[in-house]
Amino acid sequence: MVGKGLFISLSCSTKYYFQQHASPNEFRLNPPMPSILILRLSSLGDIVLLTPLIRALRERFPESRIDLVLAKEYEAIVPLMEGISKVHVFDKKSGFRGLLGLRRILQKENYDYVFDLHNVLRTRILRLVLAQHHSVINKRTFRRWLLVRYKFDRLKQAPDVIGRYFETAAPLGVKDAGVGPKLNIPSNHDAARIAIAPGSRHWNKRWPAANFAIVAKELVTRGYHIDVHGSEADRDIAEWIAKELPPGSYTNFAGTLSLADATREIGKAGAIITNDSGLMHIAEAAGTRVIAIFGPTVTQFGFKPRAADAVVLEVKGLYCRPCTANGLEHCPEKHFRCMMEIAPEQAIEILWPMASNTSPGTKA
Repeated sequence: MVGKGLFISLSCSTKYYFQQHASPNEFRLNPPMPSILILRLSSLGDIVLLTPLIRALRERFPESRIDLVLAKEYEAIVPLMEGISKVHVFDKKSGFRGLLGLRRILQKENYDYVFDLHNVLRTRILRLVLAQHHSVINKRTFRRWLLVRYKFDRLKQAPDVIGRYFETAAPLGVKDAGVGPKLNIPSNHDAARIAIAPGSRHWNKRWPAANFAIVAKELVTRGYHIDVHGSEADRDIAEWIAKELPPGSYTNFAGTLSLADATREIGKAGAIITNDSGLMHIAEAAGTRVIAIFGPTVTQFGFKPRAADAVVLEVKGLYCRPCTANGLEHCPEKHFRCMMEIAPEQAIEILWPMASNTSPGTKA
């Protein structure tokens, strides 16, 4: 008997998204238009970073089936991702039985190629016996550990996360053109709006809320409207910052929008200041100028925005950076210098000249 959490019906487990594609490029492959499955369950930023690879695959194989497996909480972003034929949704609440049920569904699809771009236990279980050809991402786990544990950097010449995705798909002849992520939303940036995203899943990846408030208040005095973004988990931080701003000078979107709607709203801003988080990648994919705060993590991990006008603020040369690859709920050294030594004035100095080129600012 199949467990309650399994996705059996089409309405529960599989959603279809149809796209129009360009004419095919010649590429000798058997079959010439292979069916492809991409496994990437989470997280938000990693899924958004799939978009350059999916676009490249679609351009090379315009008639191929290119399907994606992701976790249920990120399903809402899929309609904004061009080139996907079908998405299979996994609900983590369904547990191991749900995972096996999803694998049975995938087996019936008869894929030619499976690319595991996550390489965790769940995707290892899913990819078993799904296709004759499969390829697994090289996450440079040992090199990452060396950098965190001993500050021995063997990642300087390594490709970023998008580049690693392309490495995995190399058997199909697609190449990384160096472009960043892109989501399908209207391009209607308003230079009078500046977004801030003060949240992050982990405590030590959050720049202090007081610093976001200082930046926001200064920009308000110069004539800008502030949009505060974040998830439901970020609502308390967002509300604290909002209370520091004059009435009517801000819109607090934290915890109020769907993922797709939040992406569209971020895409309306002229710029965003954000922690190293999923919303950083959302903003870049929406075409919004990114000013990113990197504290305990470093750009060598592969998550630095690719956009030419993106800026990363970080404390370089700090002996304890990086202290983690993913984030912690404390500062191991108990001083939090990686965040405390990034001054609000640094962000203002970058934001103001950029925004003032086309802005309604009230003072220079």
